[in-house]
Amino acid sequence: MKKLCTVSIAALLATSGATVFAQTAPGANVKMSKAECQSIWGRADAAGGGSLTSAQAQGFVTNFNKVDTNGDGKLTSAEFLAGCQKGLVHDSASSGAGEGASGSSSSGQSPPAKNY
Repeated sequence: MKKLCTVSIAALLATSGATVFAQTAPGANVKMSKAECQSIWGRADAAGGGSLTSAQAQGFVTNFNKVDTNGDGKLTSAEFLAGCQKGLVHDSASSGAGEGASGSSSSGQSPPAKNY
């Protein structure tokens, strides 16, 4: 009985650790506060141009096409902030690069999280 309890607890701990990792894996859609989104916009648009191309947004936006809602090839601050509220924007300093300039994968879906 003691061995069964030990095995059960070990299995529970192993699966809960995997669940926590999957929820915080890079590329996961993490929603940020409005203040965090505005701070990231300020860094992304450091030149103050008022819009970002896909190349400028690459380090911040996980899927450029989803955030560029009017399809004009650039992001306004309103589009960027709306995308951020949907979890499609991340802080490049902590998350690394997104899915690329186009923001799409061959299947149109995000790739599965890697298990390390």
